Amino acid sequence: MTEEMGASANMDASESVVIMLAQQYAAKFGITFSSSLMDDEKRKQKLIQLMGQAISGKRGAVTDSDVLGEDEVD
Repeated sequence: MTEEMGASANMDASESVVIMLAQQYAAKFGITFSSSLMDDEKRKQKLIQLMGQAISGKRGAVTDSDVLGEDEVD
């Protein structure tokens, strides 16, 4: 496997994880935020973190304002 193919496989794997996380979140809460937040890498990372917290019961449903707010997530 070439280095480029390895990077592509890692990208595919990480995208698969994000998709599975979003599916778990949606099954529990429905869609409560704009999908366009996934287009911005910084917002996507915050959204992933917040979805994980919601799925694990550490917080409630995630809204756009949770992601767009200036507060840092612990």
